[in-house]
Amino acid sequence: MSAAIGEPLPPIWRRLTVRHLLLLTPWIGVVVGASRPIRDNSFLWHVRAGDLQLAAGKVLTVDPFSYTMVGKPWRTQSWLADLLYGTLEQGAVGLDWVPWLLIICGGLVLALVGLAAFRRVSDPLPVALALFALLWLGLPNLVPRPVILSFVLLALLVVTLEAEAEWAAPLILWVWAGVHGSFVLGLGLLLLDALRRRIAWRRAVGRILVSLIAVSLTAHGLGVWAMLSSFLSNREALSFISEWATPDLLSIAVAPYVLIIAAVIVAAASGRIKVRELWVVVPFLVFGLTSARAIMPAAIVLVPFAASVWPSARRGEMIVTRGPALVNLVLAAALMVLPLLALRGFEGVDTNRFPVEAAGYLRTDPVWHDDRTGGYLIYVDRLPVFVDDRAELYGADFFGEFVNTRRGTPVWKSVFEQYDIEQALVATDAGLANVLTAEGWRVDFTDDRWTVFSRS
Repeated sequence: MSAAIGEPLPPIWRRLTVRHLLLLTPWIGVVVGASRPIRDNSFLWHVRAGDLQLAAGKVLTVDPFSYTMVGKPWRTQSWLADLLYGTLEQGAVGLDWVPWLLIICGGLVLALVGLAAFRRVSDPLPVALALFALLWLGLPNLVPRPVILSFVLLALLVVTLEAEAEWAAPLILWVWAGVHGSFVLGLGLLLLDALRRRIAWRRAVGRILVSLIAVSLTAHGLGVWAMLSSFLSNREALSFISEWATPDLLSIAVAPYVLIIAAVIVAAASGRIKVRELWVVVPFLVFGLTSARAIMPAAIVLVPFAASVWPSARRGEMIVTRGPALVNLVLAAALMVLPLLALRGFEGVDTNRFPVEAAGYLRTDPVWHDDRTGGYLIYVDRLPVFVDDRAELYGADFFGEFVNTRRGTPVWKSVFEQYDIEQALVATDAGLANVLTAEGWRVDFTDDRWTVFSRS
């Protein structure tokens, strides 16, 4: 039956329908995705950065991990997230806390984006479909590195601005600046939202200035801008990292973003997205096309607009079920709880991704290895390392020379001589492995993935 217009609605549990249950199905994907083994190399050195900061009682300002950049200025961009990781690591057994962190963050992103979509379309079905698209794009990004926390903060900022609670924006951005360098997206959204809402310029400038001051008052102070400048000046180094490549719009992984773009265009053409809202929509739509890494934050902002392609249900059209509501409540509880059983199979780090066994054959001599293993070696205290994935620290020239070394080009000899390399942990199928074999280096360990060489 339907509630008449103007009549008070019954309690929410009496209004549960199958459409509402659809809203919970993306949660299953979050939990299953969170139970996967850890494959993210970057996350692992963040844990050790947190340990060092907790021990020293201050943030890091020089590189503590590598022998190639020893003593070089380097700030922990994600110092607040690192402290969280270090604290969780000290209070738990190994990395068992990681799935729960991912579940909480992934669940919050879906809930906040769903709430923003509901403000535009009061129908669970289009919101559920939009969340499915977000989940599809988000699963590759469901990793424990600090960027997952930035997604939560971006989604929270979206809801805050939709509710016109702009007073909370500086606090959100302060936390964000201590978590991840993408806080500049929040500042950009704040500016675009002011244009969208045609906020008086004095009020708009005031809230942006307060937010700028807030992000400049983190543990690094004005150093937060130095970190951003260092990152931008080393963008050439990002060309060696696949997630910064231009997204392939024809791939299945990116297909939901294409659908989001199509939905936004149709919604705008039909008038369900107002012309002034294009101040927000167009810049973030274009931003999502710049790199694979930009798709998820762009989608968080765009999904509520994409959901508006569906005609909004009027309050009097809301279905109120009396009989099956209790059944739906039980099903909802099952959908929330049963997926958690997948966590029983959590294995920690992926032994196929990282050289778990091979690392046991490394001595304290300078070791050459690639960037995919640097974070893992830092985590297991095989220090100091040759390289990891901190592109802003190593720079394009270093990464270019490193890639050529991995390929086994003649530059490898000068690199090994420069750093007095005595051992090398090499992917078994890498060009360098063939070169070292031909040069007579001794094999200390080998399997189908990794080989440890020592100078004969």
